[in-house]
Amino acid sequence: MTAKGRMAFMTNSTAPATRLTLGVTVVVLLPLLWWCLSLAAAALGLWWETIGNVVVTWNIDTAVGLILLIPAAMFAGNSVAHLQSPTTFRRGRRYATAGLSLTALFCLLELSNPILNTIDPPAPRDPTSWSPELTAGEEWVVAAPYAVFLIPVILTVLSLWRHRPDDSLPPVYHP
Repeated sequence: MTAKGRMAFMTNSTAPATRLTLGVTVVVLLPLLWWCLSLAAAALGLWWETIGNVVVTWNIDTAVGLILLIPAAMFAGNSVAHLQSPTTFRRGRRYATAGLSLTALFCLLELSNPILNTIDPPAPRDPTSWSPELTAGEEWVVAAPYAVFLIPVILTVLSLWRHRPDDSLPPVYHP
C-alpha cells in the first residue's frame, strides 16, 4: 500500500472516532484543568493582590464541584473505549453524553451565581468567613471561564449525536 493509500485509509477509518474520543476527553476535563491552573496560581501567589479572591473562589467552587466533575470524568473515560468500536458506539455515546451533561451542569451552576446575585444581592456576610466576598465584577470574572467551557461542551454533544456509528468504518465491499 502506498503512503497515499495508507493516508486515505487512516483518514476514512480512524479519524472520526479518534477525534470524538479526544474531544470528549478534553472537553470533560477542561474545568479540572482550569482548577489545576488556579491551584498553581494560588500556590505561587501570582498577582495575589489583584486576583486573589477570584482564584480562591475558583478553587473553592471547583473543589465542591468535584461532586459532579469526578463522575463526568469517569463517564468520559468509560466512553473512550466504546466510541472506538462500531458495535458499542451507541453505549459510548450515552456515556459521553452523561459526562458532558454533568460538566455542562457544573458550568451552568457556576454561571448562575452572578446572575442570581444580580437579581437578588446576597445579605452581608460575616467578616471572618472563610470564603472571600466578591464584587459584582469579580463574580462575572469567576463565571467567565465556565461560560467559555460551555461552548465546546455543547459543540461536542452535537458532534456526538450527528456522528453515525458506521462513519468510522471503511466501506464494506459486497459482490
